[in-house]
Amino acid sequence: MFTTTKGLTITRSNQRAYRQTGAPDAAVPDASPAVVVDPFGGLTLPPFPVELLPEVIGRFARDQAELIGLDPGIIGMAALGAAAACIDDRQELQPKRHDPTWTESARLWLGIIGGPSTKKSPGIQKAMGPLFKVDSAWRRETQRAMAEWQERCDGLKKGEPLPEPPIQKRLIVSDATVEKLGDILSKGEPRGILSYQDELSGWLQGMDAYKNGGGKDRAAWLEAYNGGPRSIDRVGRGSTFVENWSACVVGGIQPEVVQAYAKTTNHDGMLQRFLLVQAGEAREGVDRSPDMAAKEAYSALMEHLAALVPWGVVTLSEDAHKAREALDAKLIKATRSSGNKFLAAALGKWNGTFARLLLTFHCIEMASAKIHPAEVPVSGDTATRVANLLWQALLPHAVLFYQGLDPTEDRGRDLAALILARGWERFTVKRDLMQNMRAARNWRPWELDEALDRLDGYGWLTPEPGKLNERGRPAAYAVTPEVHTRFATYAEQERARRKEAAQMMRELQGVSHD
Repeated sequence: MFTTTKGLTITRSNQRAYRQTGAPDAAVPDASPAVVVDPFGGLTLPPFPVELLPEVIGRFARDQAELIGLDPGIIGMAALGAAAACIDDRQELQPKRHDPTWTESARLWLGIIGGPSTKKSPGIQKAMGPLFKVDSAWRRETQRAMAEWQERCDGLKKGEPLPEPPIQKRLIVSDATVEKLGDILSKGEPRGILSYQDELSGWLQGMDAYKNGGGKDRAAWLEAYNGGPRSIDRVGRGSTFVENWSACVVGGIQPEVVQAYAKTTNHDGMLQRFLLVQAGEAREGVDRSPDMAAKEAYSALMEHLAALVPWGVVTLSEDAHKAREALDAKLIKATRSSGNKFLAAALGKWNGTFARLLLTFHCIEMASAKIHPAEVPVSGDTATRVANLLWQALLPHAVLFYQGLDPTEDRGRDLAALILARGWERFTVKRDLMQNMRAARNWRPWELDEALDRLDGYGWLTPEPGKLNERGRPAAYAVTPEVHTRFATYAEQERARRKEAAQMMRELQGVSHD
């Protein structure tokens, strides 16, 4: 799946028709009929569209990002995660018109990917600031209630039953074990909690299935993404019942750490539950007075959402349903046509993510209007903005991340480099490819097929008709002439690199023979 410069999304299901006719599925009429994708340059992320965020969050993110000198998307997305964490899980949204059995809470997992130079940690901390104040206030409230409860207990006569202990409200945990999290959730309201991680690397590595108890912790966190009741039974600790085992997760992680983790994990869907945002480059901050009105409005919003009493179920307007269905159709098509199984797994969860984001946006907007979110259906405008946030802003981030985990992309890139270096106008798989690409001899048959299909999908190759091998696969391919002109500079560099590598090997072999 890729998008042309004119904004048309090309998928495996329509790519060949697009190259041949230029207009599959009512495509843009003036789009070029010969689309050749650059497998070497990667995907360039557009600036984060802060204008798609709720106004209160967008204004705060822009102001603070300029002051600190960082990508406003860091603060904006972390603020969305913070808002979702403030909303009680018992406030639910029903995505479909006629199915009351499917509801979603505002439960989001957000990961900001970036090195220390991106200033991601200061940005996330700015978004989390009001939540720490709410959490501190709740803790003080709990301490007073516990002191009063203890005083009542001390005044009981012998044989009198103990009064029920007070609810212990918590909004944030940072370094809690699964056992401790269960203890906290069991004593609080079934509203859920935020697991805030300045660096997600420790949190993820702590769930390594090869460590003692790591696999069970991992399963517990996977359950926390869905919410619902959970019993925790531990030898020596007895049983703990949690009415709502639920957590939002927000944190940052360095690119090399998350890539290494992703390549060694067992791919159980942990990362695919996250909305991953690649942090843009930092810049010099501005020395000016902050927009205090924006800061105060953001803090007031978080306090309002944390205090919001849940009741009723939020529903969608007819226009919102149409926006949801349009996005769902695109997601289904993208999931089916994506050759990257990791990306497909992530996109497969986005219908639920859309509903969670939609509830978050709606609650924020109703807070500004001083209306309870269950009183008014979600508007079509809100649903369209959430759909655009996912499709236009977050999808490129997901594609860029999961491309790095796709071995087919690496093999296709190596094959493309060989085609350029050899200057092939056509080639046979068995003779030309296998004789000139030593690495391909070690590929499994389907791995070779996937690499060829990837370049076919990218517009580099066309199977020669009527020429099939013993497995029914194309035996020869014609190379699109455009690749040799468009990537002529890269071809020269690749030939020079191969010549230099061959010379080095000859010199090493000469040394070994002395």
